[in-house]
Amino acid sequence: MDQVEPAASEDPALAAARASRELLRRMAAGVLASQSVAAPGYPLGSLVPYVMTPEGRCVIYVSAIAQHTRNMQGDARVSLTVVEAALTGVEGDTQAAGRVSVLGDASPLSGAALDAARTRYEAFFPESRGHADVHDFAYWQIEPVRVRYIGGFGAIHWIEGDAFCLPRAAWQDGEAGIVAHMNDDHGDAMAAIWQRQRGHRPGDASPGDTPCMLAGDPEGFHMRWGRQVAYVPYRMRCETSQDVRAEMVRLTREARGAQGG
Repeated sequence: MDQVEPAASEDPALAAARASRELLRRMAAGVLASQSVAAPGYPLGSLVPYVMTPEGRCVIYVSAIAQHTRNMQGDARVSLTVVEAALTGVEGDTQAAGRVSVLGDASPLSGAALDAARTRYEAFFPESRGHADVHDFAYWQIEPVRVRYIGGFGAIHWIEGDAFCLPRAAWQDGEAGIVAHMNDDHGDAMAAIWQRQRGHRPGDASPGDTPCMLAGDPEGFHMRWGRQVAYVPYRMRCETSQDVRAEMVRLTREARGAQGG
């Protein structure tokens, strides 16, 4: 699995922020700690799925009857913790695995931000489309205040919220078109990139199926094959659509080269 290595000249704080965002994007669920209403003064941890906006904010989809929702309505201060070892089966000393805690303020989304969050979340969790028919679900976003990133022994960082989130790239307004183009016209490239990232075809993928791109951000993109989701990081941050195209061409060439084709 490819991971971007920090350049020798890269500022340690920027490198830590980038690595923490990448770890969060590779995962799909974490423990949300909120201020308990039922037991005042104590935090309550709940396992929640999440997606990240292209800028790096975490979005959760929660029911009005859930305890953590009631907690957030009473106190916006939360943390979301993701542990690589717990979610990917990392072997050995779990203290050597990466983990991230996003401390921030949670708030329900509305307007254009709500529409964008719903589109992104449903791409990753299509089963969520029926949740609102059963309970009163709503999308909440966590605005980072500080982020704690531990990349292993000795790699421990505090990252301020304004240094953690990325500025919005201009090309992101055309993200849907990029995703559609890759899925409609470059299924073979998607398959080659997947094979290089994962090393195997998912066992639950149907014959003839190819992976599809789900969503992109300035530092990489997600794809799905069968029920598995993979995150593919770029070598550089993509500020323009030309940057994205260059990275996709590079990834495709490297993947085909690895296959000997």
